[in-house]
Amino acid sequence: MTFIKCQSLYFNKRSSSIKCILLELYEGNIFPAEQYSPRSEEYRKIHQRNYHHYDNFIVTLSKLEPPLDIQFIKIMDDQLDVIPYEFSEMFTDGFRLGARIMIDIFQGDLGIRDYKPSAK
Repeated sequence: MTFIKCQSLYFNKRSSSIKCILLELYEGNIFPAEQYSPRSEEYRKIHQRNYHHYDNFIVTLSKLEPPLDIQFIKIMDDQLDVIPYEFSEMFTDGFRLGARIMIDIFQGDLGIRDYKPSAK
């Protein structure tokens, strides 16, 4: 039984239904860190190109004496471990910016702020 009543609706791609975004959040169905993935063709091409460079470089490193491929993979894994923290910071900063924009819009719409045109 659902007791949450809200005005904003959210389209859930997983269940192909429209639900209240607060209910979706409460039920744990919204998790941007795991649902986000770039969709542009440009990103896909760049990612694919970089992946091939990475693979080719690993092969080159494995042929050295002593082989350095395992060490390089460890270094890259350590660097990649930081990415979720970066995404988290970007998401929260973006969300705050969006909230500030909405506050600014609503304050203007409600006449909360006094509009004073700049003197020229």
